Amino acid sequence: MNDLIRQAIAAEADDRVDSRTVLANLHKRKKAKPFGMIIGVATLTVAAAAAAVIIPTTIKKTDAQPASPPADGAQNVLLIGTDDQRIADAIVFARFEADGSAAIISLPRDIYAGSSPDKLNSLFRDDPRRLTAAVEDLTGVKVDHYAAVQMSEFGRVATAVGGIDVCLNNYVHDPYSGAHFMAGRQTLVGEQALQFLRQRHDLPGGDLDRVRRQQAFLTSFATKITKDNAPELLQLLERSIAYDEGWDLLKFSQRFTGPVKVRSATLPVGEMAQRGDITGYEPDPGQSKQFVADQFGGKGSTETGCVN
Repeated sequence: MNDLIRQAIAAEADDRVDSRTVLANLHKRKKAKPFGMIIGVATLTVAAAAAAVIIPTTIKKTDAQPASPPADGAQNVLLIGTDDQRIADAIVFARFEADGSAAIISLPRDIYAGSSPDKLNSLFRDDPRRLTAAVEDLTGVKVDHYAAVQMSEFGRVATAVGGIDVCLNNYVHDPYSGAHFMAGRQTLVGEQALQFLRQRHDLPGGDLDRVRRQQAFLTSFATKITKDNAPELLQLLERSIAYDEGWDLLKFSQRFTGPVKVRSATLPVGEMAQRGDITGYEPDPGQSKQFVADQFGGKGSTETGCVN
């Protein structure tokens, strides 16, 4: 079955290339316009953005140049998913260790940015650096790099790795997203993967439950990345990613040699509050900074099990 999947993907690609060949061409490509290729499916892009730094891939650079730490040490990467209006509907702060393992923290998109009425999801559209600065202020941790991606074809990526294994607490049927799944463990391919990640209606926690689905999807996806299937995944993702100019992805990607171990969690938020006519989550800077320090330091818990 996996051989048939790979053959189908190869037939659609212009060339089959080794990941090292693709990466060798990374520095020869012209710069893309800043985030000009980031139109995609809103809630899917966090998984794709994380895949961009888990899989060595050819991706398009943006013009901003955050400072680069030594590539052989831990790096903190902000992973951004946008809708077709360039609003950041999915935001993940990830720490990648030198051995390739990762701790990821989902930042709910409706958190207020500091004391302003702006929410995190509104900051990216005008200038990615506004979002970067707000995340640094909220978490107390420097953002070394950031990446954004479109994910309209991520169902094909799920198929390419033989499906994504997930577990649902309950039966779901949502006409808005098309999600129709039984409770329990199942393997998602193609359009099923998109439906799983899109759904937020009729979920007890709304967007917070959708965040947990993204984490479950990403964790399962990471375990299926191997040297054998990386070239096919490169073909699917290479035109969909944008990242900052200061990132030496070629050197960074060398730490990933097989399935990636991922620990995931969601930044705690309180009740919704009003600022003017805007509804969002009031940040607790002290709690947020401690939570991120614990997670990135390996002390925090990992959210596992079935999801809503």
